[in-house]
Amino acid sequence: MADSTMDSLELIMIDNWPGVAKLIGQDEIPEGGWTGGRHHNVPAPYYIPGDKLCAWNPATLGCEGMYTMIYLQLGTQTATLCPKQPVTTQSATIVYNVTNDPDSLIGPAAGGALVAYALSAMTNAYYGWFWCGGVAPETTCPDLGGTYVTDDSVVAGLVALSDCVDTDQMGMSLVAADTEMIVGFALAADDG
Repeated sequence: MADSTMDSLELIMIDNWPGVAKLIGQDEIPEGGWTGGRHHNVPAPYYIPGDKLCAWNPATLGCEGMYTMIYLQLGTQTATLCPKQPVTTQSATIVYNVTNDPDSLIGPAAGGALVAYALSAMTNAYYGWFWCGGVAPETTCPDLGGTYVTDDSVVAGLVALSDCVDTDQMGMSLVAADTEMIVGFALAADDG
């Protein structure tokens, strides 16, 4: 199948990462926003890897609702990481070390259960925030608005992470077998 896309308004992520997210108000979002220079794309962690924060996305941009962010370390990337690109764990021993390389997926069958989306370009081995649950936080991260890669199989319902063959990058696909892990919910079919 050819790759396709779906709009950010049609995707709700399921947070499968370990731990409980701390609920914060809009005034408690990290200094400078989620991509602030003191804590995002930095060589040493400012927060503890695996920290999760949950906040409300007002209807200003995108869908109104809760979202969850997680603090991770980017490991090896195959191409420059960019906003809206999914990452998943690349190490069996360091859970919070992630990659955008579809050939490094750790997880059952074609899908990995631990998925997050990049907020910006990042440097290998650097730390930063990633979107991992709920609606896309477009009000505080406008770059998360727009289209996300799918494998042209997505219909409304549960989705898994897969290697989208045409572009050799990860994207969303229909949950095709009981060995695939559910990572989100599509509110509509992709634009295939």
